[in-house]
Amino acid sequence: MKQETLPGGYPLTFYLAFVASFLFFCSIHLLIIPLPLYIEEIGGEASEVGLAAGSFAIAAIISRPYMGRLVDTWGRKPTMLIGAIMFVLGPLSYTLAQSVPLLLVARMFHGIGIAAFTTAYFALITDVAPASRWGEALGVAGIAPSASLILASPIGASLAGRASFSLIFVGAAMVALLSIVIMLPLREPETASAAPETENPKAHRFLSVVRLRGVWAASLATLAVGLTYGGLYSFLPLFARDRGLGNAGFFFAVSGIVVILTRFVLGRVSDKVGRVPVILPMFIVLAISMAGLKWTHGFAMFLVMALMNGLGFGGTRVGLDTLVVDSAPGRARGTALGILYTCFDSGIGAGSVVVGALANSTGYGNMYLLAGVLCVLTMLIFAAIMRR
Repeated sequence: MKQETLPGGYPLTFYLAFVASFLFFCSIHLLIIPLPLYIEEIGGEASEVGLAAGSFAIAAIISRPYMGRLVDTWGRKPTMLIGAIMFVLGPLSYTLAQSVPLLLVARMFHGIGIAAFTTAYFALITDVAPASRWGEALGVAGIAPSASLILASPIGASLAGRASFSLIFVGAAMVALLSIVIMLPLREPETASAAPETENPKAHRFLSVVRLRGVWAASLATLAVGLTYGGLYSFLPLFARDRGLGNAGFFFAVSGIVVILTRFVLGRVSDKVGRVPVILPMFIVLAISMAGLKWTHGFAMFLVMALMNGLGFGGTRVGLDTLVVDSAPGRARGTALGILYTCFDSGIGAGSVVVGALANSTGYGNMYLLAGVLCVLTMLIFAAIMRR
């Protein structure tokens, strides 16, 4: 069934999904500051704060491939609803968890929710957007998580000092519930309409999707992006403190704003010139932003690196995401996106561990320099693979 387009060239489903995604991510971003404080209140230590973050990520990583398959078999909207329901129940379960072990279980349940929702969300976006505008559509769709971080995390920080933790958790659950309300009128197109008529049914199998060059090459490149992302955001506050660079929050704010602008602009550019011509230079920009931190000793340069990091990160992500969508058959698109985001999540988790080990032996500056070198090597390997 063809859906009527609205101003902007997208159907109503596109805009409803965007708003639902914004609210969904607001729910989790409200808890960024309050949750570590809550863990301390119930007797947790710094290491257990890390375990809470790790359990959330591990659950998302493990469940991604299964959720990708669910997206292709049950549909986009049902899987989005499953993820949103988990985001309602997750924060509510925190109020019942009066010990760290119980909280870790609740965090794992919560992590499955983000795997379900995000995989289905981006698959739905490409289903309802014209193929000629997939880069732009995914760029716009990716603005919702970034915008929610900029808005919701300061609100959560403010509430942490004024409201009880139970009230904050209930508030996060209500925001997720609102996202479900927004999704109810959402109309999902028939999945078959997104797939070419000549599509091979065997292409829907997981291993067949993995073997698609555009899928595995983009996923491995995304793994490298995740490694740099995890290392940067895990240790930047400590790096900024040691260098006397001021509040690291300014870096995150500048980078986040640039990511929003970059995803939209470079998504449109990739529709015109191709994905690879966007991805390769953005890897160089990302490499400069990482390696440049080694020689950053002033606040102005710190913000320049933030700007370049937002540009490089946003550009590589929108290009790689769209390349996977280009490469995967319509009925296997959820599986392909599940593979991609599994690599990104794994990169973030591994980046926090590997980069932390490097920091202990080489220092933060050299650690970021090595991350920049990794970006250059990834770009060269990716270029060689895609040149074929």
